Amino acid sequence: MFIAPAVGLTVLFSLVPLGMLAYRSLFGGGVFATSLTYVGLQNYSNAFANGGTQSLEVTALYTIGFVILTMGIGLAVALLLNVDVRGAAHLRAPFIIPLVMPSVGTALIWASLFAPQFGFINRILGGLGLHQADFTSTPSLALLMVLTFGVWQFFGENVILYLAALKTLPVDLVEAANVDGAGAWRRFRYIRWPLLRRNTVLIWVITTLTGLQTFTQIYILTNGGPNGSTTTALFYIFNQGFVQFNTGQADAMGVILFLISLFITVVQVGIFGRGARRDA
Repeated sequence: MFIAPAVGLTVLFSLVPLGMLAYRSLFGGGVFATSLTYVGLQNYSNAFANGGTQSLEVTALYTIGFVILTMGIGLAVALLLNVDVRGAAHLRAPFIIPLVMPSVGTALIWASLFAPQFGFINRILGGLGLHQADFTSTPSLALLMVLTFGVWQFFGENVILYLAALKTLPVDLVEAANVDGAGAWRRFRYIRWPLLRRNTVLIWVITTLTGLQTFTQIYILTNGGPNGSTTTALFYIFNQGFVQFNTGQADAMGVILFLISLFITVVQVGIFGRGARRDA
């Protein structure tokens, strides 16, 4: 009875919309259509044929880079902040600022930074005598720009999560290793990292889901271009559902993205999480 309200809200706002999404993916018609036509799995095949495959590839590439960079930088910064130095606690606040700032506003600032000719980045390149780059018209540079913004915005979350995990580690084990002559790398490799594996799995899951659901920076910075090089699965859903008014394909891609996210989460928690619990 105590968990009934939470379960009821979860069913109402998560499972019911998910069931409606799966049901609508089997029908054709626009978002404002009064009568729907049953098409079976045709929406799924059309989604893969009309840019859906490319959007999944872009999503995979973006998510891999996003996870590696945000987790790597987050862990490195957390280790640097986990020191008993006067005033070190005040250095944690700046890493929270990108998380609490409006995504649209910060994305517009980044758009001006990477603007052709007059952007801050191109001014630096010009000052160094290097060729100026058009980040919004070159596919690889556009994806790099979006990825850089995403990492800057979310790596602070991993810093805080890793720092909180480091504060819970038993100090006596680290001090004993230090007395035995273990250097900083050995203390991390054989003491801290094994104890952080369970936390790392949780951070890995959160970071992966964040990468799979990226949207705002793409909508503001590149609008999915050039030539779909930054069109992720979520942006594809938005474009099909609210721009092209092709609700069936949008629903189908939504189901595909949900199944991919569910599969990845089950693998991460079920396999790697079990190994982390065993090692701990």
